[in-house]
Amino acid sequence: MEIFPGAQAGSVCGAGISGKPSSTIAFEKRFNTALVADKGEFVAAILGNLPPQPEGMAEIIRQNVIA
Repeated sequence: MEIFPGAQAGSVCGAGISGKPSSTIAFEKRFNTALVADKGEFVAAILGNLPPQPEGMAEIIRQNVIA
């Protein structure tokens, strides 16, 4: 099954995404390291590369929750 990304390589939310315009479920199951890691390893890898939050982030979150 052909799949398409929700974000593109180089976009803020697409860090580490391949430049390929599409993929397949079989390819991702075989080669995507995030899919073979256990949950703890996956969470640690994702949270380990987060940049510092921008100044005022708590207020941005508060405003979004209110809206």
